[in-house]
Amino acid sequence: MRMIHYFGAAALTSIVALLVSAWLGISGQLDVHFRVALVTAILTIGTHSLLILFMIITGRIIREAMLSRDLPGEFLAELNAFFKRKKAYPAALLGAVSIVAAGVLGTAQASVGLPAMTHMLVGVLALCVNFFAILVETQAVLSNQKLVDRVAAALDTLDRTLEESGEPPVEEDVDPRAKSRAAMAVALGAWAPYLYWGLIEWRGDFSQVSIHPWLEISIVGFLVWGLARTALESVRQSETEQS
Repeated sequence: MRMIHYFGAAALTSIVALLVSAWLGISGQLDVHFRVALVTAILTIGTHSLLILFMIITGRIIREAMLSRDLPGEFLAELNAFFKRKKAYPAALLGAVSIVAAGVLGTAQASVGLPAMTHMLVGVLALCVNFFAILVETQAVLSNQKLVDRVAAALDTLDRTLEESGEPPVEEDVDPRAKSRAAMAVALGAWAPYLYWGLIEWRGDFSQVSIHPWLEISIVGFLVWGLARTALESVRQSETEQS
């Protein structure tokens, strides 16, 4: 699947969840509204974070490809122009902040004594902001995907040229250090939802929270980290022998 498919699925789910959450609040089903709104906030912020992650990763990949392969300079110029505009980043940040603000005001409404209309107005504003942000982000992902496809096509052309000339295609080595850091991030980050639900949602009563699937994800992350560390030690030993 392409990144537009992942982002599109997350964005569509977020839009539906936002509409359902807003309808539950307007119709007065406050208990259900609170639960759905919490999940919606997490999902929507995750969608905005996914967009930022895609932009950073694809930008890094294209830059690395430009440094390691003989690609036209127009790709780098287009990439720099794309990141110079940065329209998607403020939109994603604004969408996430608006959702957090609506949630905070909704929670503080009873304790602080704010008028009910305050949360409703901020919620409607957050709804509009996130719809606009998702539209801008979708355009950014589509534009970025076109650039990635063009770079991939240029790399395929270079590989075919090398094969026709009898030279083997250039194989990219995977850095075990990067794989090790990513695996450790997954292994530790897998517990973040578990801690959130236990500390925030259930106020420290972890008996109400299941450790699955966070435990399994963490174990897989540690296994991959161990394999990456083994590969890293092999690389270091090889470098030592060569020196």
